[in-house]
Amino acid sequence: MTGVAALAIIAAWFGLSRRSAAPPASTETLTIALPQAPHAALIHLADAKGLFQAHGLAVKVSSQAHGKAALEEVLQGGADLAAAADVPIVIEVLKGAPLSIVTTVASASNELAVLARRDRMVTSPGDLARHRVGVTLGTSAEYFLWAFMVRHRLAPQSLVLVDLPPNRLVAALREGSVDAIAAWQPVRHDAERALGSAIVTFTAPDAYAQNYALVGRSAFLASRGEALRRLMLGLLDAERFVEASPSQARSLLATRLALSPDALEPAWQALELEVDQQQDQLITLEDVAVWAMARGYVPAQPMPNFLSHLSVDALQELRPRRVTVVR
Repeated sequence: MTGVAALAIIAAWFGLSRRSAAPPASTETLTIALPQAPHAALIHLADAKGLFQAHGLAVKVSSQAHGKAALEEVLQGGADLAAAADVPIVIEVLKGAPLSIVTTVASASNELAVLARRDRMVTSPGDLARHRVGVTLGTSAEYFLWAFMVRHRLAPQSLVLVDLPPNRLVAALREGSVDAIAAWQPVRHDAERALGSAIVTFTAPDAYAQNYALVGRSAFLASRGEALRRLMLGLLDAERFVEASPSQARSLLATRLALSPDALEPAWQALELEVDQQQDQLITLEDVAVWAMARGYVPAQPMPNFLSHLSVDALQELRPRRVTVVR
């Protein structure tokens, strides 16, 4: 084969590759209620990099402060999907909301923490009894606080919980209206930076394996198979981007979330960013359900079949090994 012929074949192959990678002629659309939080990194990065658009999916982002608020927007009909931690999802399912999880996009087992003021005579977990603890109720932070209390044999009624939005936690701790807070990143980092040695940080590694997921109304998801397939392709591309260029991905995410690199770094290190549907998430969902009923967020009821609240078809088609739930 002559050099000219070889070049012609390569050029033809390259042209074919470019044509096959072109976005579909028709465009699917989705609205995602998206928290300004590192946990939703893959979605933020896919949107910022145009990875959804490359697969013929137009995504409209509706920014929210945290996952519970994002989920509320879906329930009110303002968005098709929400990124949220498993705790608010379980609470709404137990209330009867017809929700299904499309995929998990992040997980962490040592990100959340309890941070307490030393001047309130708190130097060990047992000292928290009878103190006021700020936390965003009905979220993963509250569930972590419960798991933390169990780990340290603190009676649930021994703490006074003060419901605060995430953006008020650090100020409340600094002002002294609460003695401690339970928080995720980057709120945890902000508190540690703002109060320094005046506070003590308590962690509980592996007390709670937090999952962050994309969720929507079950009937809607069942009717939008092609849109979900394109969504998965964009998220998988974002995952590859993180793996191939972690520094660039971290910098882009910090800009997107309006965070300094230092503020983002603890969350970035704690999170595992992966698109999957794992069997062990069903165990976590059931554990959270038991807690939600005991906490009084929902009436006592038979344990729901959370498998029926997983929408796995899109990911199963594209990456079957990422779906380990037994069906």
